[in-house]
Amino acid sequence: MRRGLIAAVILVAGCSDLRVKESVFTNLAEARADRTIPAASVPQGLPESATDLRVGYLPDGRHWGVFTFPPKDADAIRALLGSEISASPPPCEPPGRLEWWPRLLRTPIDLEALRSTGFRLYAARAGAATFAINWGQGRAYFWRG
Repeated sequence: MRRGLIAAVILVAGCSDLRVKESVFTNLAEARADRTIPAASVPQGLPESATDLRVGYLPDGRHWGVFTFPPKDADAIRALLGSEISASPPPCEPPGRLEWWPRLLRTPIDLEALRSTGFRLYAARAGAATFAINWGQGRAYFWRG
């Protein structure tokens, strides 16, 4: 009985990965033109210079993404952000099929380890998203979930 229950839990968890959809875009204009992804999966207010966009999303509204931006547009990114998260980071549990999502940004998030790689964690100014930004690299991860 117990083995059957464990197998069922593993099967259900594995199947949730099958529901995740992924999209890859060269730039923001390409992402906006794609009507197959939910609009909420790409943060509003990204600068037009955002490139190398990847988005993974589930039907329930949870999503995870990454993009790069040039240093000249750092202020546009800062306009999307609320306060820096310095304690108790929100959970981040992307499906395993999002192989590009860094281990460092999976629950439990170790803020000190994250900072040691150059990333800072922020709440979104509007909405329920969280951003992990490496200002030096011009790379940003975001999620809602």
